[in-house]
Amino acid sequence: MRRSVLAVDRVLLLLLGLVLVVAGVAAVGWQVGFLSDVWPSAPDRLAVDTETVTQTSGYPVLLALAGVLLVGLGLWWLVAHLPRRSVGALRLPAGDRAGRLTVDPGPAVATAAEVLAEASDVRAARGSVLRDRGELVVRLRATVDPGADLPAVVAACDRVLADLARVLPSDRLRSRVEISVLREPAAAPRVQ
Repeated sequence: MRRSVLAVDRVLLLLLGLVLVVAGVAAVGWQVGFLSDVWPSAPDRLAVDTETVTQTSGYPVLLALAGVLLVGLGLWWLVAHLPRRSVGALRLPAGDRAGRLTVDPGPAVATAAEVLAEASDVRAARGSVLRDRGELVVRLRATVDPGADLPAVVAACDRVLADLARVLPSDRLRSRVEISVLREPAAAPRVQ
């Protein structure tokens, strides 16, 4: 979750809490009687004429707009609170010069997957960087033929991950390689 969403949540919860506290104190004060000391012109009863409000010509349009706005805000709030597994820019170790260096891991991992796909016996490869239980994980998925030389494929994966460790801050990354072996094609039916 982004910091801006957390800030909005905190402000809205603070405002909601203040409204509830004020409404609670006012309700208790109204029942006990000390509200009239603070607010001398406080009414003894509340009378709301709902027919006057609901019979106006703009009421249905205003209610529809308020509903659309609330649905939009609710959907935004839900989407903003979805757990994000994607990773933003990673901070690189500081060098001799002042400043801040960052690297976007996505293109580097995509390039690593392309390099892995060019290895012999590898038919296709994909890569991604995600968060898993608080750790950053480089995930490479390779698809190989059934007759592939698996030790050669594992060696190619090791080389690609070693190259990737030179580009990305490897002390903060873990790697996961998944190798899928294609099924052998079914035998063609015999023609008699």
